[in-house]
Amino acid sequence: MFDAVLRFLADEVNTFMLRRTGDGELVRMVPSRLVSDTGNPVIADGNLAISLFQVEEERALREPLPERVVVQGRELQRPPPLRLNLVVVVAARILAYDVALARLALAVRCFHAKPIHTPADSPGLPPGLERLTIEMMPLSLEQMNQLWSCIGTRQLPSAVYRVRLLELREDDPIGSGSPILHIETRVEGR
Repeated sequence: MFDAVLRFLADEVNTFMLRRTGDGELVRMVPSRLVSDTGNPVIADGNLAISLFQVEEERALREPLPERVVVQGRELQRPPPLRLNLVVVVAARILAYDVALARLALAVRCFHAKPIHTPADSPGLPPGLERLTIEMMPLSLEQMNQLWSCIGTRQLPSAVYRVRLLELREDDPIGSGSPILHIETRVEGR
């Protein structure tokens, strides 16, 4: 699911850049790690990359109890859905600094112009997602320094976004039984 979301966002930015520049081959956004295990950049020069930095659980919408559904006359208990947010980094690795800034600005404009995606307005949205929201995360200089230290390379022109709300569902039941169809009450002493 995470890979499909990053591909979707990269495709959205690439389509936006093509409409604005008329040249789809000039600079492309690709889902990619930013550095190799040895700390060397893995983004091809001339590209933007979108990379998963962190996965967060959306605790405000957490459902504590299992879901109960009736399937073919049996009541099934399924784990509650897991709602997640992704923290992604959009980085430009382009030697010409002015071009890097211009392309990063196009990506920022794309996400600002269309921060909410639904199946009705975004046919390329991965199946199973009802809504995807993209919001820029304002990081302090210290937080940005820590982020790039965690990534393991020098800072590139970049922006950090929170992508809300992926919902993962596990369809395998955790319990089953016959549904309660009626309740009989008894009054004692009669």
